[in-house]
Amino acid sequence: MKKIGVGHASVSEIEKKYVLDALENERLSQGKYVSKFEKNFANEHDLKYGVMCNSGTTALQLALATLIETEKWDHNTEVLVPAITFIATSNACIHMGLKVKFVDVDPITYNMNPRELEKNISKNTKCIIPVHTFGMPCDMESIMEIAEKYNLRVIEDCAEAHFAKVNGKKIGSFGDMAAFSTYVAHTITTGIGGIVCTDNREYMEILRSLVAHGRACTCERCVASDGNQVCPKRLQTEIDRRFMFVRLGYSYRVGEIEGALGLAQLERKDEIMKKRHENAEYLIKNLEEFEDYIQLPKHPNNVEHTYMMFPIVVKERLNASRQEFVEHLEKRNIETRPMLPLLNQPIYKELFGNIEEQYPIAKMIDEKGFYIGCHHGMDKDDLDYVIENIKDFIKSHVFY
Repeated sequence: MKKIGVGHASVSEIEKKYVLDALENERLSQGKYVSKFEKNFANEHDLKYGVMCNSGTTALQLALATLIETEKWDHNTEVLVPAITFIATSNACIHMGLKVKFVDVDPITYNMNPRELEKNISKNTKCIIPVHTFGMPCDMESIMEIAEKYNLRVIEDCAEAHFAKVNGKKIGSFGDMAAFSTYVAHTITTGIGGIVCTDNREYMEILRSLVAHGRACTCERCVASDGNQVCPKRLQTEIDRRFMFVRLGYSYRVGEIEGALGLAQLERKDEIMKKRHENAEYLIKNLEEFEDYIQLPKHPNNVEHTYMMFPIVVKERLNASRQEFVEHLEKRNIETRPMLPLLNQPIYKELFGNIEEQYPIAKMIDEKGFYIGCHHGMDKDDLDYVIENIKDFIKSHVFY
């Protein structure tokens, strides 16, 4: 049996055509493909501006650096992040010299719990980073109410939830900025990459400066230029604005190949999303008879889940551990991953101490949760094989 992985990078003739065109244009640095991808991706999330970068992690760092500049934050500034997320979310805050405060999550959605959120706000709290975990949108309406009440900035971590919605409103369009990942196996992939989206022009200009070493030239025209056009703003200063640096920035750019891949993937998004939804629904339908023993993905009717992964939590009634379940699947070539354990990571124990007990829901998920794939590369035979092996394990560990 072939290995059934948790992710899939689908490359069609459209991707090949655009990448070949980029190569034949002999332009590998940012150009028309990056510019068009930025615009189209932002528009897909009902936002005006997109700034492409080399990862979802750097997208978060760029967003935080922008707010540090505009809000005049200092090293005492606290940022609230969920106690279940990929480590990049909280690492980005630490790397930017900010203090991280964790918030326990909801036991059903696995997202930041708004009721716990308000309890953790202090006079130093300035920002919330809600993470739309596994493609499941957060309760953004409640989170935004709290943010407005305490005058907090919001950066949505949308790495795993491209195109998801809450009450018809696109995720990413609730907060001040949104950070997305386009790494391999994400819903829309550019191989490596990320993108920050916003409606705020000032933020966009700072982001565009930061991504390119802090340069003064921040208009979109420089990204989209084919090299034959001369922007009149460039030579209005003593130094060409492309080579004038006004802040300490980073080298976080990507090139035309990533832009070409992203643009092609966007054109195929409906096909990709439809297959993911169908696969997740098929798994749920065929496993729901065992819901006394495993917790399957659930979402409210007002939410559109995008199923980047298929999370499973082992319940007490199953006479087996998460580790036994995972080993059973892995031995049968079904790849599994833990459900984003964070607070029990060795480096975080070193930085924060043994704090996991303070977050009981996150601790439970760390101990009992894992995920498998439901991606658009899986066909019915793959799904049936996964279902059969899950059923076999549960039946062998249940005493009737």
